[in-house]
Amino acid sequence: MRRITATVLLLVLFAACCIFSHSCANTTTAPSGGPKDTLPPVLLKITPEPGNTEFPLTEGKITLLYNEYTVVKTPADILLSPPTKRKPTAKVKGKNIVVTLPDTLKSDQTYTIDFGQALADNNEGNLAPRLVYAFSTGDSVDSLYFTGKVLDSKNLAPVNKALVAAYIDQSDSACFKSLPDAVVKTDDWGYFVLRNLRDTTYRVYVYTDTDGDFKYNPDEDEVGFLDDPFKPVTVMTDTTYELRSFNMADTALCMARLSMMELYTFKELQTVQYLQNSGRTSERQGFLKFSAAEVQIDELEFVGIPDTSVILQYNPSRDSIDFWINTDYRLDDSLLIRLKYLKTDSTGVLAPAEERLSLAVQKQEQEQQPAGGRRLAGEQQEKQGPDTTFQLKIKAQDETVEQLGVQIESDLPITRIVRDSIRLTETNPKGQQSAKSFTFKQDTADIRRYIITPAEALIKGYDYELTLPQGTFFNLDKLPNAASSAKFKVPQAEELSTLDLVMTDVEDRYIVELTDEKGSNVIRTYQIDQSQTLRFPYLKAGKYMIRITCDKNRNGFADTGNLLEHKQPETVRFYENAPGVKVLEILESAEIEQTINLKEMFR
Repeated sequence: MRRITATVLLLVLFAACCIFSHSCANTTTAPSGGPKDTLPPVLLKITPEPGNTEFPLTEGKITLLYNEYTVVKTPADILLSPPTKRKPTAKVKGKNIVVTLPDTLKSDQTYTIDFGQALADNNEGNLAPRLVYAFSTGDSVDSLYFTGKVLDSKNLAPVNKALVAAYIDQSDSACFKSLPDAVVKTDDWGYFVLRNLRDTTYRVYVYTDTDGDFKYNPDEDEVGFLDDPFKPVTVMTDTTYELRSFNMADTALCMARLSMMELYTFKELQTVQYLQNSGRTSERQGFLKFSAAEVQIDELEFVGIPDTSVILQYNPSRDSIDFWINTDYRLDDSLLIRLKYLKTDSTGVLAPAEERLSLAVQKQEQEQQPAGGRRLAGEQQEKQGPDTTFQLKIKAQDETVEQLGVQIESDLPITRIVRDSIRLTETNPKGQQSAKSFTFKQDTADIRRYIITPAEALIKGYDYELTLPQGTFFNLDKLPNAASSAKFKVPQAEELSTLDLVMTDVEDRYIVELTDEKGSNVIRTYQIDQSQTLRFPYLKAGKYMIRITCDKNRNGFADTGNLLEHKQPETVRFYENAPGVKVLEILESAEIEQTINLKEMFR
């Protein structure tokens, strides 16, 4: 027993010595355990010091010394202003970050290097506080600045990492051809500070700079601009609040920053006009697609087909046309079209042009046979006879039928309607049924859609049904509709709410939309050009927003802008029931009334 005990003791002592010797010998591995490092790197020294003058025009270097090993996490965040063709490079040397400027700098010019969120400690990835380093190749450092924020014109959301660019060159082509005289990128709040500027007048633009070349590319970038030239007058000081480094998660501090201007980004519509595509999707249907909106067509001839047999429909932006041919005879394999329209010529000017098209129907691939050309045992080939009717799509929502009516859609244009066959019936709680009158119209936006609206107010507790017997509608293929119907009634749930918007000082045409709290789903829409009260009934408890667009050209949607024409996108605003509060929370069984002064909102 003693011999066994001694052996065990020796083994335990041997294992302990191995563990101890291993831990003592491994001097290259960081100790494990202990609290996690959450502190950012601390900048100890910059060489040359900030505000340095007479900086060399070539082979310039800046060295940042930190208290711990620091890495360049996102090199693309390092931004030199004004930019050069070749971007600064940053390399790690011990606890130093060495920044090299490969391009020749301008003489007597103030520069800044904004490190953004490019630097972080080597171990835990803690971001270094944002650093903006300023220097001059002349004998002084410029010290003017201005601030602003960049918003998406469609939804007023902040635009992050957009390039705000200032140009001394006042020409319209500067942002297309030249590098800016000062740049900065927006933060998570769409906010920017363009700093260390000289005492002069600038043209201010913002663009998304997708390719990173510091020039506006209309094919890829969204853009925004300040209407008038801007001359900064505010001088930077050590106590300027907006020049601090901000934690983007600190809403109160970020929102407290002063904004001197607002810029709204938009995607320009293509302005170079030409016939981009054309095709024939079936024997009697096809399309013409143009590169730019608002195509101007002088003549569109379908050779050998009477004009009365051609059905045309433009899309809302008028950059494409769908067409259908309504004839009793079979069409040729090739459909000949002669098109005269205004096309952009080599000088960039719209000029008359003519194109002759021959459109053939794309034949579908024949059904492939199994390998060897034989079908498997028991496999049968299904044969379908020709269609004898077509299906209509009917949309009737209880919550919106009073405003939007019952919507009826067909895949093909309707060539004949038997109006007397349409039936709208009302059934009271006792089961007694009666016919109700209605209005019937074709949708102006889509000729294949029809809208039926009850002529009288609907009554709570009553049931309604729209009936379309077979043969009420006949489509382009001369087929009758299959019998269909839709039932609807006034919602009676006690928890539903009503929102009334009292619109005052209406001096233009506006599109008023009730959306969800993110602004992505439109629940109901009104278009108004005079003061009135808009009712939004049958709302479920939840959070909503009210988006209003000033529809200057009265085309029913928010138009984008045009840079060279100095045309801003149509103005969009969200109603705020308190400063900065765009979301309207509606409780159950509530009746809410809000007054909106449009003249004040769009001032």
